Amino acid sequence: MRSLVVKILNVFARKIVGKYKPVIIGVTGSAGKSSTCKIISQVLGTKYEIRMNNSRCRTDISIPLAIIGAESGKRSISSWFNIFKRALVLIWGKSNFYPDVLILEMGVDRPDDMKKMLEVVQPNIAVFSSLGEFPAHTQFFKSGKGVAREKALLFKSLDKSDVAVLNIDDDYIKNLADNIKSKKITFGFGDSAKVKGEEIFLSDKKWRIESGKIGMSFKITYEGTTIPFRFSYALGRGQIYAALAGTAVGLHFGMNMVEISEALADYRVLPGRMNLIKGVKRSLIIDDSFNSNPSSALSALETVGKLEALRKIAVLGDMLELGDCAKEGHRKVAESIADSVDLLFCYGEDAKYFCEFAKGKKMKENQIFHFKNKGELIRKLKETVNEGDIILIKGSRAMRMEEVVKDMMLEPERAGELLVK
Repeated sequence: MRSLVVKILNVFARKIVGKYKPVIIGVTGSAGKSSTCKIISQVLGTKYEIRMNNSRCRTDISIPLAIIGAESGKRSISSWFNIFKRALVLIWGKSNFYPDVLILEMGVDRPDDMKKMLEVVQPNIAVFSSLGEFPAHTQFFKSGKGVAREKALLFKSLDKSDVAVLNIDDDYIKNLADNIKSKKITFGFGDSAKVKGEEIFLSDKKWRIESGKIGMSFKITYEGTTIPFRFSYALGRGQIYAALAGTAVGLHFGMNMVEISEALADYRVLPGRMNLIKGVKRSLIIDDSFNSNPSSALSALETVGKLEALRKIAVLGDMLELGDCAKEGHRKVAESIADSVDLLFCYGEDAKYFCEFAKGKKMKENQIFHFKNKGELIRKLKETVNEGDIILIKGSRAMRMEEVVKDMMLEPERAGELLVK
């Protein structure tokens, strides 16, 4: 039944795109896709009517739903009837309010996922946020290279008049750039990046319970022009990469750097992406529970390592969907744990690798705790945390680490507002 619904939606979506001809921006990568989509929408939203797909739905259904302008009908026959009706009205009628720009997160879980999406939409602009040494979603692929090749189909589909926006700091993406026939705009921190980030500064390394925030500032340079940016409620290099990608897209649309900086002045991260939340006993939670892979985990730990606190605690769940790279991926992350935090709490089967490898990296046995039961982890964490501690909470989506965040929040009644749903 589901496959039939998707086929019908795809037929409608192709007809709608063909009729209204919006600019389509496709965003792919192993980490940072949702943040990149949000920042692009915030930049372009100051000038254009935009629409994004729902990253909480599977991509194969979220893309046609975004094109139609509808939420998922789930199991309700009447809801699906209304969605089909809405699509037919757009096809047979004429809407004066159809978006100028569609921003579509195009993730892949299995072979041929990207191929199927490209049969529905052909983006005019393609953004590659990151890939990393250990790409996510490898369990259905023979290797990380298989994931990379599937994502790369997005860029191979571009025409010469289209634009590829590429993270040039990522080695795979850098090599991919040489074979892309479209126009290219690169971003990153390296000298070869056209849109270059630099001078990252944490505006208040020591978290203050009164303000409830730690901000960061940075600069972006493009063709000799350097403009300062400030995020008052965001942390992490990953958020800056998203800002660089959003800046590149904004520049392509003819916006200037000052306009882009002003558009992002009040930027707030999405739930579960390095989100700052007040914790019990006047602690600070850095909620990065939306998902996890080695690249994003290393980035989160690097950020925490630069902060000042009484103690820093990492609560890490399994990094799933790594296939044969699971042990090596966890080992890679464990190498940096001792340099970033004072205590390590691990949850899940694969998380035992964090503990195993962290013991050999300057951490003592009494600094490391492993749990197979989430309730036991929460009880021990509540006993352990002190005033002034910073707690990083991160894990793959299936590990539901937001449940740990909720139990550690000072204001759990705000969970519906602040946490991943």
